Amino acid sequence: MEYLQRIQIVVILTYTMIVQSLAGTPMSASACFAQKELTFKCAYGSMLRITRTLYGYNSNGMCSLQPGDCVEEERKLYPCVGRESCSINLPSGGVGRVISSCNKPSNYFQVEYECIPVSETKNICDSPMITAQQGYIVTPGYPNNYGPNINCTTRIQVESYQHLKLYILDLDLEMASSTCSDYMLAQDTIQSLTLCGKRGNEPSPVSWKNLTLRLSTNSRNNYKGFWLYYEATPELTTTTQRPTLPVVTSQKTAQPVAPSTTSPKHVIPITKTVNNVNVDKTEKLPFAAIVGGVIGTLSFVLVILLVLLIVKWSRERKRRRDKNQFIEVQNPGYRNSNEFQQNAIPRTDICYNYVDC
Repeated sequence: MEYLQRIQIVVILTYTMIVQSLAGTPMSASACFAQKELTFKCAYGSMLRITRTLYGYNSNGMCSLQPGDCVEEERKLYPCVGRESCSINLPSGGVGRVISSCNKPSNYFQVEYECIPVSETKNICDSPMITAQQGYIVTPGYPNNYGPNINCTTRIQVESYQHLKLYILDLDLEMASSTCSDYMLAQDTIQSLTLCGKRGNEPSPVSWKNLTLRLSTNSRNNYKGFWLYYEATPELTTTTQRPTLPVVTSQKTAQPVAPSTTSPKHVIPITKTVNNVNVDKTEKLPFAAIVGGVIGTLSFVLVILLVLLIVKWSRERKRRRDKNQFIEVQNPGYRNSNEFQQNAIPRTDICYNYVDC
């Protein structure tokens, strides 16, 4: 019995090492449209992330991407993202959509994906502080639906000279019309971004400093949630990198793609998807808007100063007009020159010419 237990432990450890070594390795699955369905999967304990889907035309009738093929990328969200396996229905009739760049009907469909161990992800409700240089963050229960009345926050803290890049791998949060019923809030001390609805495989439009993430849900409908990836830049010199992985062969529809030898980090392609909803998004103001705001503020201040000067001038003018009365009130003994002229007695002893004297 003890011998069997040792064998079981060795098998488990070996399997774990294989799953971890394959984590993040770019893989591909493709099929011609003679098939009705394309199925591909990850190992147990991994989450599937689709990085790219495309329609292709190969003049020799091959069913996978070859150098020189005419291709057109697809923009679509697949609900199987985050699960262990995925099945995609293929077009019937042996041909797919017409590729606009070469005006040829596609004859195969290809999916590029990678498998991420669940152990590499952190639950936003279980991790109030994260200090790792890169990682994955998910909602409770992902890829299954999150629960009601959740209000969780996590803070990603890195070095003061570093910035954080955030990628939305998968997001499905409840919304009503154009209002977020459930939402994800990303913010730092300068900017914030609120997301809901559906989106995937795209980066956050801004970079962050010591990012804070928040999940808020109501008591109504619950959805799939989100799966995020973040990384700090520039890299720390002491950061341990995953070693370069060898090319691993697979069966039939799953064909591995050799990983990059320059950087073993996860490569997050910048793509655009449909059904995007972006609410309360703060963006940097353009230079013209900033200049216009400064000029408007200065103009307002100048108008206020001008009004104050006019009021002061008017008061000064009135004060000067009533100067004599004002002085008499302050000094009753004062008399102005007009009064002295009116009350003066003519003098007869003044010689006005030499004849009279």
